[in-house]
Amino acid sequence: MALRGKITHCIFDMDGLLLDTEVFYTVAQDKVFEDFKECGYQERKQELKGMMMGRKSQDAARLVLRELGLEDEMTPDEFLERRAKILRGLLPQAKLLPGALRLLEHLRDSGVPCALATSSNRPHFLLKTQNHAELFSSCFSHQLCGDDVVNGKPHPEIFLKARDAFGEPKPAGSEACLVFEDSPLGIQGAVAGGFRSVHVPDREMAAVVGEPEKPADQTLRSLEEFRPEEWGLPPFKES
Repeated sequence: MALRGKITHCIFDMDGLLLDTEVFYTVAQDKVFEDFKECGYQERKQELKGMMMGRKSQDAARLVLRELGLEDEMTPDEFLERRAKILRGLLPQAKLLPGALRLLEHLRDSGVPCALATSSNRPHFLLKTQNHAELFSSCFSHQLCGDDVVNGKPHPEIFLKARDAFGEPKPAGSEACLVFEDSPLGIQGAVAGGFRSVHVPDREMAAVVGEPEKPADQTLRSLEEFRPEEWGLPPFKES
């Protein structure tokens, strides 16, 4: 087995990678746009969802309203407020995706420093992790949300901030950090910041969102396929 690199720190995205939340956004946006049947939302629903994936909330809102020609009907803030009212009752139901629990607990128990870098805003982050708060607080030394940066993905700002916020021992540069992402925009940001990266694309959305402009170092179908020893990380203990 060839060693892919000596990784000392890990940075994780959240939605679609650790938590299964994407279906909730689909449900909420269906309801927001049900009064605008002529805008073509239903015909482009999957395409628009793919375009919004990985972006900060405000950026995604501006994009979808522009694409649907609804900029005179509602502002990005109004769209987000309408969607948020629906999401409040849905997001706490978010479940961990396959392989997430095992990997996070393994890295924590092995002493590998990990951080979270999600485009989700802080209120939604708290709702989504409501039933996983203990796991997230014990596995991540720090958690960055979309509100914590000026530039959303594919800009590398959130990953660079996550890297710089690690305590001692600090990573020896971006190349010592492994970024886990499900969205092409996230992978673009990781590559732009000089990080090593693992892409775990959503199977249903893969055909819609396409591939990152520059490929990740590794692409997996699920976190269950990840083998830490390939990256110089402690291997899973045999069960």
